[in-house]
Amino acid sequence: MHRNVWHPFTIIKNSPDPIKVVSGDGIWLELEDGTRIVDCISSWWVNIHGHARPEITKAITEQASRLEHVIFSNFTHQPAEDLAEKLSSILPGKLNRVFFSDNGSTAVEVALKQAIQYWRNKGQKRGKFIAFHQSYHGDTFGAMSAGSRSVFSDVFSDHLFDVDFVDYPSTWNGDKSPGDEEDLIIQEIEKLLSEHPDEYAG
Repeated sequence: MHRNVWHPFTIIKNSPDPIKVVSGDGIWLELEDGTRIVDCISSWWVNIHGHARPEITKAITEQASRLEHVIFSNFTHQPAEDLAEKLSSILPGKLNRVFFSDNGSTAVEVALKQAIQYWRNKGQKRGKFIAFHQSYHGDTFGAMSAGSRSVFSDVFSDHLFDVDFVDYPSTWNGDKSPGDEEDLIIQEIEKLLSEHPDEYAG
């Protein structure tokens, strides 16, 4: 382990050395010893189109040569507006705005805040959420609160807000009745909502 880097989910004093990657090509990662491995988790789910894609590199280079970043509070730019229009065109009902975030944990935090703010604007103080058991939403406090408790969140348990957990409607290839499991979970959620109609923010 490099003396200046603290990797996620590691204990500094006794963690094994991380696998050192030198390049990527499509689904492949090349290690410093020349070994090639498949990136089966898309580098933590964010690299879904693969590594070193020429068309993506070209688009990033062209955009960065004009504007790589600008504060989005009280400023805007055309690429953001274009993407928002495209996303809004496929959203259902009256949903017609998007809030851009730079990572999953922050997106969850913003969604939690928006839900609480919605009820506050309607004159109701709601702050409790329903979430799935075995879920993972990130490592910020709200995201940990809405995710399953684990060894990674135990030390912060006194700082996490209250969440009611329901089972996830698990299914598998060849499952003859996946809808039955989903119906049971929906009934459980509806029961919670009917028993506590003014409690949940989302």
